[in-house]
Amino acid sequence: MKKILNFVFNPNRSINDLALLIMRVIPSYYMFFDHGKGKILNSSRWEGLGSSLTKYLNDSFEPINIFFGFAASFAESICAIFIFFGFLTKPSSFLLAFTMFVAAMKHVTGTGSPESAFIYFSIYASLLLLGPGKISVDYTFYGEKKLNEI
Repeated sequence: MKKILNFVFNPNRSINDLALLIMRVIPSYYMFFDHGKGKILNSSRWEGLGSSLTKYLNDSFEPINIFFGFAASFAESICAIFIFFGFLTKPSSFLLAFTMFVAAMKHVTGTGSPESAFIYFSIYASLLLLGPGKISVDYTFYGEKKLNEI
């Protein structure tokens, strides 16, 4: 019993890295297959996705709806793959957290539930702050010292 309590309340560094791996892999898998894959492959949806952000801005931003839609599609697909493998985790997490925040605001001010967008936002914001952990491509390339600077 003492070993179990010690494991739960005093986790070592390798357990933290395993937790970061799980926090990266599972949400990124679902982000890519349930949200990103269909959006990045269907360019006709980009303008509608981009309007989710530009409706909060001035009308002068409307011509770049397609760019913002592509950026959201890129974040939900390519950045999700990067995070899955732990490659460029912090910049990718920033893009995905921002995208999920905009998606949540779209649901708050419009229709639908913002719950899943806020959950994804909290996961990717946490990864932005914590980094990918040692079980990642970033750690392999940069090591622990440089990992915190990325």
